[in-house]
Amino acid sequence: MSKLNGSAEMPGRREFIVSAGRGVGALFVAPTCLAAAHNSAPLEITVQQVIDTILRDIPQSPFAKTVDVLVSGSAHQPVSGIVTTMFPTIEVIHATAQAGANLIIAHETPFYNHQDETSWLQEDPVYREKVRLLEKYKIAIWRFHDHWHRAIPDGIIMGNLIRVGWEGYYDPNSPRLINLPEAVSLGALISHVKKGLRAQQVRVIGAMDQPCQSVYMAFGFMDSKMQIEAIRQYQPDVILSGETREWETVERVRDGKALGANTSLVVLGHEVSEDAGMAYAAQWISERILGVSVTHVPSGDPFLFL
Repeated sequence: MSKLNGSAEMPGRREFIVSAGRGVGALFVAPTCLAAAHNSAPLEITVQQVIDTILRDIPQSPFAKTVDVLVSGSAHQPVSGIVTTMFPTIEVIHATAQAGANLIIAHETPFYNHQDETSWLQEDPVYREKVRLLEKYKIAIWRFHDHWHRAIPDGIIMGNLIRVGWEGYYDPNSPRLINLPEAVSLGALISHVKKGLRAQQVRVIGAMDQPCQSVYMAFGFMDSKMQIEAIRQYQPDVILSGETREWETVERVRDGKALGANTSLVVLGHEVSEDAGMAYAAQWISERILGVSVTHVPSGDPFLFL
């Protein structure tokens, strides 16, 4: 019998849901290690100490060239609480302040471009208000993008696999490719993934009755040359993509289908495809940062589907 419909929850993870308000949805609170239970836990820890502690468990860190930098706040400020999220949106900033936290560990940029360049935004009213809120609440934001992808296993991939109950199929020799114990239809696979990753809607190139057993994971954004090379090398039954430019991988898959190739494409959306990885980051960080509350606040899918 297929294990496709296995548990979609993280095993051993105690979660409870708290209303976040301001349209954010729910807070998924990872277990924290309180100072009362750990006499060695520091009474005060700075932003830089949190960063240094995290990087100790990432191979070959810190990277010389990376987007994982402090983009607001001070490295020396004491940390009152930590929030992990995908996108540090206005709503997430408000929720962080309401939770009494002052460090956001975000996978993606707060400032609308991957390199967090801000010179071109100085006169933009939304950018200016976002900066004002961060200063008002004294919230530091640190990017956890490159290093989290370089964790072993990749933190985003593992968070997604745990969420859909596929972590047992992870193969470190081909970390982006999993093989299910038996084939299922593309339609059944999509229904399972949507439920596990809490996706409202996906876009698909492929037939719903196609048997699928090998799955290539291209969460977030992956360069189309890498995706197309993966199709050639692995010939997976389906690619689970976060987002891709529509004139690149999308057209390669469509042309492949016209010529009888097997690989289908499921486009999940960027936030949906990586949020579980940042929820997993909250658990992972809480095991290393003692005495500080670590909370995951989903930024949420930005789209309304009509």
